[in-house]
Amino acid sequence: MRLPDFLLIGAMKCGTTTLFMDLCAHPRVFMPDDKEPHNLCDDNVLTDEGRREYAALFAPARPDQKCGEASTGYTKLPTRTGVVERARKVLGPDLRLIYIVREPVARIVSHHYHLYSNGRTGKVIEDTLRKDPRLIDYTRYATQVEPWIDAYGLDAVLIVRFESFIKDRRGHAAALHRHLGIEERPEVVNEDASANRGEGKPVARGLTGFFRSPLYKKVVRGLAPAGARKWAQRTLLSKAPDRPGPPRPETVERILDELAPECERLGRIMGVSGPVWDPNEVRRRFGANDGSAGSPESPAARRGATSPASEARSAEE
Repeated sequence: MRLPDFLLIGAMKCGTTTLFMDLCAHPRVFMPDDKEPHNLCDDNVLTDEGRREYAALFAPARPDQKCGEASTGYTKLPTRTGVVERARKVLGPDLRLIYIVREPVARIVSHHYHLYSNGRTGKVIEDTLRKDPRLIDYTRYATQVEPWIDAYGLDAVLIVRFESFIKDRRGHAAALHRHLGIEERPEVVNEDASANRGEGKPVARGLTGFFRSPLYKKVVRGLAPAGARKWAQRTLLSKAPDRPGPPRPETVERILDELAPECERLGRIMGVSGPVWDPNEVRRRFGANDGSAGSPESPAARRGATSPASEARSAEE
């Protein structure tokens, strides 16, 4: 019975789909066609039947391949609990883990757009932040990854920074291959291909529940080829609406203040000297005051800044 040798555990809206594609490009990596199986989010995986269902995802793997899967629900405390404990019971102590993180404000903006484009929240991000604590909770990167480190050790967890990943995917592929104990083959990565690049991509509305339902996961995806399933989703789902405007400056400040301790802890985990993300650069990118002597931003600085909208188009779940 084959089960995962590694997990891509998140974070949501941090480029996991592109990272998933890059991992799958290596001939010695096997991952199921359907990203996000989330088997470890439910106690069913602890039963004999549940383990068989989980193992069935990896049945096509060759003996020489490393098996893995990608489920962002594995770092969604406090919504989904017990994942690490299930992983230890089902997958044992030798698991390798990959966690990709993104500048917090950008992740939250992308998460809001994900909810909005699926008809699950309104257009104003400030309203959603007041009502839905998940936007902040899922960006508490240290809180999310520390249980995995406690269970498996720091050496078992590779933390990838989204911003550096999208600039050098092949360089990161080599590090990923080393982490998994397979030969380095960065040339297999197609840097021209990525997932969810812009507005107008198909998004779920009324059919969201079906494509996430046990019926779909246990019956439909087991019978229909992956290409047919993807065609059906592209055909049946509506197009994404235009992106909302950026968060207000005071919203950016609130996010930075609330998540500053998390970023400090994450930096210590990663062994980073200095901030993982420069808060003043974040303020400039989102049009907030950077607090640097109150002077206007220079044209050169504006030219060098990355548009939050353009970066959002480069990331996905």
